[in-house]
Amino acid sequence: MGGGVKAKEEYRFGSSKVSPAPAEEVAAAAAAKGKKSRAKKAAAPAPAAAAAKGKKSRAKKAASRIDLDKAEAVVYKADMKARESARVAKAKAEEAEEAARIAKAKAEEAEEAARAAKADAEAAAKAIEAADEAMLLYEKEMEWAQCEEELDASMFRGRWNQQHARHGATFLEITSIPPMRYTYPTPEEKVYIKTAETLQIVSLKIVSINDDSLRWPLQVFGMVAVRDILDHKRNIIFQRQRNNCQIINKNDPYLALTGPSRAVAVSMEPSHIEVSLKVKGTTKSDDKDLSELVLNFRSGCVLSDVYPSRISTIEFKYGHIMCAVEATIRIKVTGGSWPDGFRGMFTAYNTGADDLKVKLLDFGDGGLPVGADGMVKLSRSVVSVDLEEMLKVSAMAYPINDDEVADSSEVALKPEMAGITPPGFVLTVGSCSMEVSVAWSLFRRGF
Repeated sequence: MGGGVKAKEEYRFGSSKVSPAPAEEVAAAAAAKGKKSRAKKAAAPAPAAAAAKGKKSRAKKAASRIDLDKAEAVVYKADMKARESARVAKAKAEEAEEAARIAKAKAEEAEEAARAAKADAEAAAKAIEAADEAMLLYEKEMEWAQCEEELDASMFRGRWNQQHARHGATFLEITSIPPMRYTYPTPEEKVYIKTAETLQIVSLKIVSINDDSLRWPLQVFGMVAVRDILDHKRNIIFQRQRNNCQIINKNDPYLALTGPSRAVAVSMEPSHIEVSLKVKGTTKSDDKDLSELVLNFRSGCVLSDVYPSRISTIEFKYGHIMCAVEATIRIKVTGGSWPDGFRGMFTAYNTGADDLKVKLLDFGDGGLPVGADGMVKLSRSVVSVDLEEMLKVSAMAYPINDDEVADSSEVALKPEMAGITPPGFVLTVGSCSMEVSVAWSLFRRGF
């Protein structure tokens, strides 16, 4: 027993011979070794603990990945929010820039409007000043004018030239439209001709003289003309040269009218009667104005009868015919002769207006003025006739020094829209037979 222990001890420590340890040491070493082994065994993980540890490690790793994803999501959201904020900020900056541009444009517009308003105000002030000056000038001019028509006469030529001279017409031109223009209308002309409202001027007389330097009788010369819408040129009513004055007296102050040469049309556009009469003096330098007037008339406007001026007062007698045709009258002696020693008068009028008799001819004891062709030389031959009335033409014979009618004759003719009346309308005064013919004509539309 002792030898075996000794051999084992020799084997453990090799060939060296070691002194055997005491038993207590051996026992302590064995105990320490067992303790160490048990501790090692206790330290070694059990299978369940190892699995738990692996799961815990995996969970930790998963949590780390989740945290990383969350962090990336947070970063992404932050980036997107930053981008959106930048886009919104850029849009707002652009809006602000556009608003600033608009505000600048509006400011410029306001500045321009202010300049325009200032210019308008200055122009308005100048216009008011000019109007005030014009009113002062008008009032100054009115100091000499006794009526508006007298003042209009002083400015009429200039105004007429402004309106009509550019069309090639001249102020002194006589109307170029003849009577009987559409007595024989073509088929094309029939489309645009019609009846019209007309002005029938019956008479013109000098009512009074307002200048103490003038005395009856008066040697009157000058012109009275109508300018209507048809061509705005002079349609002569009365015209006498200085060397061919008409002598008028207080008992018979009527001017011997010779027109119109054609019917006077009336429309809504203003037309005018131009009066320029003078009284002949001993020399031209002694001539005096008798009446200088311009009368305005249009459809729906009633002319006055009496017109005062600085020198005289004149009176017109006229009539408006609403649905008129133009009548050009001719009278031809067909037999006999006018009674000797008798003066005569020819007149024409509408049956509905027998107080508006137009004097076609008034002659003394010198005899009836007749041409070589037998036609009576009428002073006036054109009148207007209502299409619904009758035209009456009359001849009257008076003793030289008496206003009592000695003999008379009258015919009535129905108006037509074109053509000439047929034969058969005869006036007879004494032994004098006279045939009356009338040429009818309408007016052009659109005036």
